[in-house]
Amino acid sequence: MAHEGMVHALEEIHRLLRPHGRLIDIHPVRDAPVIKVIRAGKVLFAEPVPAHDDEDYRQADAAVAKAVRRRLFAVERRTTFDFPTYAASIGELQEYLEDANAYEDRADNRATAAQQAALAARVEQAIRAAGKGAEVVHHEWARIARLRPVRR
Repeated sequence: MAHEGMVHALEEIHRLLRPHGRLIDIHPVRDAPVIKVIRAGKVLFAEPVPAHDDEDYRQADAAVAKAVRRRLFAVERRTTFDFPTYAASIGELQEYLEDANAYEDRADNRATAAQQAALAARVEQAIRAAGKGAEVVHHEWARIARLRPVRR
C-alpha cells in the first residue's frame, strides 16, 4: 500500500475509534531479518536475508509519523521486540514464509532468487554439520506502538 493510502487508513481509524480507544500499530523494523541455525540455545550460523526490501516498512513508519505530526494520534508507548520463527529445516521455513508472504506483490528477481537459494544451501549445510536437535530460525524484529487518538 502506498504511503498516502496508509495515511488515509490512519485517518479512518482515527474517525472510527471511540474516544478512549487505542490503535495498536505493529510492523517489522527495517533491518533485514537474519537466518540462524541454533542447537541447544547456541547460534551456530547467522546471516542476513539477502536483498531485503524494506520499502513497505519505511512507508508504514512514514505514515504513522505523519499521523502523529498532524496530531491525529499521540504515541503513548513504543518499543521493539524479537519475532523469531522456528523450523526443523530450511524447506519447512521456506514453505511457511511463502504462505505468510503470499499476498505480497513483489516482482520475481532472478538475482535475488539465486542469492536466496545459495543462502538456503549454506543453512542446510550448517544444519547437517550441527547434527540432531538443530533448528533454523528466521529472526526479525518488530515495532509495536500504542497510539491514542487526539481529539480536537
